[in-house]
Amino acid sequence: MDEEALFTALSEGRIRGAGLDVWYRYPRHGANRPSSFPFERLENVVLSPHRGADVDENEALRARALNELLRAAAAGAPIPNTVDLSAGY
Repeated sequence: MDEEALFTALSEGRIRGAGLDVWYRYPRHGANRPSSFPFERLENVVLSPHRGADVDENEALRARALNELLRAAAAGAPIPNTVDLSAGY
């Protein structure tokens, strides 16, 4: 992402608005900002600290997925969602 181009486009209204959830730099206890550009000053931008998809329903889904993974491991069965390093993910 070209943060400068995005900031300029939002500032000039060429992009109507944006919800920004993921950053290159994450603030640590307010010590630094997530960007070199002051996105927080723009009225057409909503910022979130990488929590945009965090909803109550996710906790139950995470618990079910972890339960499935642990049961498979305990039973010696194939582990679901195994990382395939040869595929690059």
